[in-house]
Amino acid sequence: MVPRNSRVLSLPNETLAEIFHQYVHLDDSDIVYYGGGPWVLSSVCHSWRYVALAHPTLWSFIRVENLHYLCGDVGRLLTSSASYDDENTCGILHLLNLALQRSKARPLHVRMNVSTVDHSRLLEYIIRAIVAHCDRWKTADLTITREITSLFAPISTHLSLLSELTLSSFEDFPQQFPYAAIAPSLTRVTLKGFRHTIVPLPWPSVRHFAEQHIWQSPIAATNSFLTLLQLNAQLESLDLAYDCPYPSAKSPLTHQSLRRLATSEPDIIRSLTLPQLEELVIENRKGILPAVRSLLRRSECSLRSLHLVDFAFSQNTIALLSLCNNTLRSLIVRLTDFEPDDKESMEKLVQKLAEPFFLPSLEALAIVIFRDYHSEDSNFMERPCDLSFIDDTFVDILADRWRRRLVEGQAHLKRAFVLVDLPSAVTLSQTHRDHLRQMCDEGLDVTITARDPEGLDLSKDAKDISYVYDEVHVYEYRLLGGYVLVNELD
Repeated sequence: MVPRNSRVLSLPNETLAEIFHQYVHLDDSDIVYYGGGPWVLSSVCHSWRYVALAHPTLWSFIRVENLHYLCGDVGRLLTSSASYDDENTCGILHLLNLALQRSKARPLHVRMNVSTVDHSRLLEYIIRAIVAHCDRWKTADLTITREITSLFAPISTHLSLLSELTLSSFEDFPQQFPYAAIAPSLTRVTLKGFRHTIVPLPWPSVRHFAEQHIWQSPIAATNSFLTLLQLNAQLESLDLAYDCPYPSAKSPLTHQSLRRLATSEPDIIRSLTLPQLEELVIENRKGILPAVRSLLRRSECSLRSLHLVDFAFSQNTIALLSLCNNTLRSLIVRLTDFEPDDKESMEKLVQKLAEPFFLPSLEALAIVIFRDYHSEDSNFMERPCDLSFIDDTFVDILADRWRRRLVEGQAHLKRAFVLVDLPSAVTLSQTHRDHLRQMCDEGLDVTITARDPEGLDLSKDAKDISYVYDEVHVYEYRLLGGYVLVNELD
């Protein structure tokens, strides 16, 4: 129970509802877990329960991903037996059906990634219950195997609301799965782990396609993706994350609609001409920079957003930026294994940003620095990170680009985001810290967050490091042009 004198009780219901929406959206609890999601909100006190039950959208995030854990931790479920039996099954299904009932007619966001090895009987009941509401699916993230594909048959003509679909598997596409179901609103598709892609895509309305897996045959991979582009002229965004270790044969292809490309395979890039390309995401690999420079020259496109992963700012990288110098609006720099040499590299970037005619149209700048969490060196993550390039000069550069707004018609910096998830010290004087806060008050969207002994956080609204760490992916997508994670509240 909430204490009688708690300030929470004085919050208006509308404010509570907004807080609840944000919590449920960020919470990863299964909908059949009584200790998380809307269940825990509705069990705090009478007023919270009233708000939770009055907002069906809170119950529309249908996640089922931890059956093995839930069946072994039934003390937090509405069951009394710790074994997998009919009573446990009924308890889990009771929560699922009650959540579906409380969501009323709201669109559903379904995420169902469960192993078929255990609890096959329970899984069958769960799939049937969720599929019965497929006409309300707004987004769906499903792991499929040949053992369960027949259970999805009812969706074949009932996906009128579906706008985003993610399918995961480590098999070939099951022939029985109705992936060609009628889905007139489907615009975004992601495939993970499949041994082969679908060519052509069976969804004519899809504009954004992503694929993540390992190809055994590099020639087959390249040719398959090029064929996919050739047969799907409507695509505007293509994200390819796969390992293709050897050069492969290729045929040139011009695609007139593609606006966003994310790939790190030089063979794919060398094969394409993209006159409408606006956004590019690349990871540092051998041969990638010459391939990208050739793509930009060949395509004669107006690149607006560039996301660079693990690039040193050498002459070759600067030459790439020079090719899109006058059109680039958004630059994201991500370093996943920060080393001492990277500090010198970032200093070169800062020096270039100080030049008035370098990237004159830049509106958004993001610098994200991590280290590899899988390092065998236990002290690797705690080694201090030299951030001396985030200094008073860096703040002066931001201020200069922010002041350009005072000249009518001149492009100016609107957003600056620096996240360093490492022990580090930022060498900013108090004067420049105050200047940053002043720019925040004037309207510049600026966040500089690091694991600093002083707890440095220069965002306008204070956020701790864990919060900023969680939101970094959303922020990057926002910089790249509005690809925000699903947050449908209505």
